[in-house]
Amino acid sequence: MMRLTIIGFGNQARSWAFNLKDSNFPVRVALRSKNASFESVASSGLEAVEIGSSDFFQDEIYALLIPDHLHVEFLKNYGEHFRPGTTILYAHGYSLLKHQFELLYPNINHVLYAPKSIGSELRKQFQIKGKLGAVYSIEHFHGDSLLFEQWMKNFSKALGINLGPYKTTIKNETEADLYSEQGLLCSLIPYAASEMFRGLTEKGIEPELAYFECWHELKLIVNAMVDVGPKGFFDLISPNALIGSEKGFQKLFTNGFQNNLNSLLSEIQDGSFNQEIDEANVDEIRNRIINRWKASPLQMTFEKMKQENP
Repeated sequence: MMRLTIIGFGNQARSWAFNLKDSNFPVRVALRSKNASFESVASSGLEAVEIGSSDFFQDEIYALLIPDHLHVEFLKNYGEHFRPGTTILYAHGYSLLKHQFELLYPNINHVLYAPKSIGSELRKQFQIKGKLGAVYSIEHFHGDSLLFEQWMKNFSKALGINLGPYKTTIKNETEADLYSEQGLLCSLIPYAASEMFRGLTEKGIEPELAYFECWHELKLIVNAMVDVGPKGFFDLISPNALIGSEKGFQKLFTNGFQNNLNSLLSEIQDGSFNQEIDEANVDEIRNRIINRWKASPLQMTFEKMKQENP
């Protein structure tokens, strides 16, 4: 079984590394020698290798799991040093689609392998034998694709993937990933929950009760949705919830809402969002958002309940 070298040791990389290690899949972690995580990798039972060392370039397959915006710099420094036919896996399609690495570094097979999970959940679901999905694209792979897909099948099993992996394109994965973040996962869900929490507490509902209704139950509801599917979910909920869901659907999902969703996808597909990212001050935006949530009544209630119930 060909070993995988994971480049980086962030949330996603750690989960890949420990899941593979627990599955007895050959894996090692590559970091710069001055990286603060270098010693912790070795002490955790994982093999560590220094990026750029002669030993670093000995493998055939790598996973580039550093942040997307660092991919250009990494490949600029090391891309030409990989042996011809080396394969690099990317956990998202964004940098691949934007920079067209397959044209800049044709000596490398650039493969998309995207688990559909944040890093912490990838590890947690592996440990509890939960459902984990992934998609992949080998459109820029030029070797023996049958042999590589067999390796990927074994790798997927070791990583804990049991839904797929399903074949897609780099373009499709990138657009779907960005769209789901903007339209649902990182916007609609948390901000709608916060607004509903505010509305309830302003009308005299206890914050603990509002927290349960607007935040804590999200996980339970989503688990049910994933377990039984859309039809099964609406078959499962109570008559009050069923009637309420239809009322909410009619009031909230207006033409204006749909038009706004469509505009998000259009700006992803026409490249406008790429320009926004290039011009954005990520640190400033992150600080603004963190401060907004840090001062929110929902966050304060979360912290209070967590302290009372460690």
